[in-house]
Amino acid sequence: MAAKRKQTRPGGDERRDDLVRAAFACLSADGFEGLRTRSVADRAGVNIATLHYYFPTKEALIGGVAAFIASRFITLHAPKKPSTGSPALDRLQQEFADARFYRAKYPDLAAVLSELQLRGRRDPAIRKIIEPMFGHWRKGIEEWMTAGIAEGVFRRDLDPVGGAAFFVAAMMGAGMLEHSRHELDGIFAVIEAWLLAPGQSPFRAGRPPRREAPSPR
Repeated sequence: MAAKRKQTRPGGDERRDDLVRAAFACLSADGFEGLRTRSVADRAGVNIATLHYYFPTKEALIGGVAAFIASRFITLHAPKKPSTGSPALDRLQQEFADARFYRAKYPDLAAVLSELQLRGRRDPAIRKIIEPMFGHWRKGIEEWMTAGIAEGVFRRDLDPVGGAAFFVAAMMGAGMLEHSRHELDGIFAVIEAWLLAPGQSPFRAGRPPRREAPSPR
């Protein structure tokens, strides 16, 4: 007779992940109004005491959700497109491709991120939790904008700090509203045209970008 399998309980990390995913699902389905301890515990299949053991406060639970979202944006990306010949333009095109990818495959990411952002406007504790995530995104954009200026593919008068803040605002706004694919492509085309150096043509796969001539000294 075969020996009975010993049932194993989820470990601490697995249980914690289950609770974070349950909170994420609550936010995606019902917004902050649906983020109740009972709902989260029920989704994760635990009692409220277990939830409070891993996350003593709602802010701690939201911090776990924010870390989960950040990890998804780091690991999930659209397939890479053919290189433009410019690392900065490649990063720009990847941003656009990722936005389309998340919208089509993972719409819950944008929904929950929007919930956190809107709540953060009224709640300093939530704003403090999510700000590092947006700060990391802006920093990366500043870096490829600075590189694009040095390459000569982006405008020389572009301010990377202000440009990164504008880019994030435009991309978040585009993600929150119900645009068609055609409208979304139009928004991305306007952003690209705003960034490109004079004489630089919009991106076409396989065609190397023109470089802006350096200014005379």
